[in-house]
Amino acid sequence: MHKVNVNSVPDSQVKEEGAAGTKIKWLINEKDGAPTFLMRQFTLEANGHTPYHTHDWEHEVYVLDGAGTVRYEDREEAIGPGDAILIPPNQKHQFRASSNRELKFLCIVPK
Repeated sequence: MHKVNVNSVPDSQVKEEGAAGTKIKWLINEKDGAPTFLMRQFTLEANGHTPYHTHDWEHEVYVLDGAGTVRYEDREEAIGPGDAILIPPNQKHQFRASSNRELKFLCIVPK
């Protein structure tokens, strides 16, 4: 078993091209012995966003706090606490915080 408290994990700035005002915490990863999935927490500052991107793996997102939108291919939907989102593989997507609130969410991806 591995247990970690989110407050003990430092934030790292996301430096991927197209990201702005986005921080990540790796809560569970390979070095913790995770055999299949990795868990991350993202915090987007007000007006912050992830890149509009695609990749070969799915991920599941659970919104913890704040307000924002998810852009998915040609759609955009408001998201907030309690929303769970599945992004299938190879689908363009982006998460964006609202203009006046940060957005905080968990993101789980395959190893």
